[in-house]
Amino acid sequence: MLGLSMEAVRDVAERSVRTFVQTFLAMYAPVVLGASSLGGLLSLSTADKAATAGIAAVFTVVMGVLGVKAGSSEDDASVR
Repeated sequence: MLGLSMEAVRDVAERSVRTFVQTFLAMYAPVVLGASSLGGLLSLSTADKAATAGIAAVFTVVMGVLGVKAGSSEDDASVR
């Protein structure tokens, strides 16, 4: 995938999945916690929240690939 090592692909995939889960839970938590007003956040459907989390995960993939290409290691998505 884009000339990345298997370790780098795993690192980027792990980061993107983690970002998706964190973003989805962050958008869903106010509903569970009973918040009454968050600027329309509560009116979003579950699909809208998942789509927003997916967009954040896509940005994480892009940043991870850039991190591998510009970072200090070809096996790690971190930029140091």
